Amino acid sequence: MESARPMLTELRLCALRCLAIALCACAGLAHAQANLPGVAPEMARAEQLLRAGRADEAWRLLSPHEFAQAGREDFDYLLGVAALDSGRADLATLVFERVLAVSPNHAAARLDMGRAYFALGDMERARTEFESVMRFDPPPGARTTIERYLAAIDQRTRGRRLRLTGHVDASFGNDSNVNSSTSQGSLYVPLFGVNFTLASTAVKRADAFLAVGGGVDAAYELGAGYSAIAGADLRQRANFKADTFDYRNVDYRGGLQYAGERDNLRPQVGAMTTSWTTLRTDARRHTLDARTQFSVYGQDSRIRYVQAATRANSSNLFMYGAGAVRVLDESTRTFAYASAFRGDEVATDGRSDGDRRLWGVRAGVQRALRADADWFATATVQKSTYEQQNPLFLTTRQDLQYDLSIGLNWQVARDWSLRPQMAYTRNDSNVSLNDFERYEVSVTVRRDFR
Repeated sequence: MESARPMLTELRLCALRCLAIALCACAGLAHAQANLPGVAPEMARAEQLLRAGRADEAWRLLSPHEFAQAGREDFDYLLGVAALDSGRADLATLVFERVLAVSPNHAAARLDMGRAYFALGDMERARTEFESVMRFDPPPGARTTIERYLAAIDQRTRGRRLRLTGHVDASFGNDSNVNSSTSQGSLYVPLFGVNFTLASTAVKRADAFLAVGGGVDAAYELGAGYSAIAGADLRQRANFKADTFDYRNVDYRGGLQYAGERDNLRPQVGAMTTSWTTLRTDARRHTLDARTQFSVYGQDSRIRYVQAATRANSSNLFMYGAGAVRVLDESTRTFAYASAFRGDEVATDGRSDGDRRLWGVRAGVQRALRADADWFATATVQKSTYEQQNPLFLTTRQDLQYDLSIGLNWQVARDWSLRPQMAYTRNDSNVSLNDFERYEVSVTVRRDFR
């Protein structure tokens, strides 16, 4: 197989020839100058830079205009080529998606999308895009280049049915209530008719924390759309002072996945330690149309706390729910999602409040700030009702919990991301011991391997 650089050079020239045709057919330079006098010269200069092999300069020239010009087919295509040829293949896929959303038969964009997936190591999606371009009967030079890519994909994927992905991350932040406890130092206990002073571990405590984690997932193709899946994750969180509330999570899982053209089914079995939990999950996602996905799921959990002080919280929990994701604006990568869920929990070790029923709703939105950054916001409301009267507080416990979060996903480099986030939790309970408020601010850096 020939080296990648001659292949990319030939493909770049082919793509730019397609670009020149697209620019003339879609808008024309005179039209662009008449309507966007500040942008047209930048586009002309960027095309010259690309022809000269100076893709990074072209990217820096065009990217400041992205938010204003996103959705313009000619601008987006040129920006995508600049991103791809300057080593920003992950960003290039996002830009080419906008081009193809407007013009699904844009052969040059599909060809370069294939290049981007190839650079990211996603051989199956790269193959799909290259084969799609072949159906447009491309010129002989482009056909030869695509055939070389397809041969390279065959060579890389021959005998490879196992796909491995993974990540590592580290977080630093501050938590206003690391133990999710009431802020009151003493509480009135109706059973005894007196106020009791709470132990320091049962009162709200703030602290800074450091957390590290990582995970790996494997998928082995079985054929006909089925894959065997397995994965494991580890996360350790250490508080700077309140080390009593440090924790470690280790979870692992395995199962099957079916990925069809419009449906995805993922039944699996797994376990999580810290409080030993086994679970079974059955999730199904269905694509309604190009902009909408609908999903349903059920989860059966066995939660076992190993510490004597918390063992009474052990339970069996069954949850089920449904949700939908809707793309609102492809040019700004804006989408919204919402779900509703219901759960029934059986207390297995004599919890004083007994069994629990819960239900709630969750919603969120995400939108691009720029090519490499998205902001997001989520909100959850959950209602919990317990089945038996608490013997100390002489009432049947009811909780209403609110969770809000807002943050930013910033892809600072290929496979590296930064995630600053603020979160707020409020639990209103008629049992004052369980009434609390919590704020958390954190920054997470993550490295993905794929």
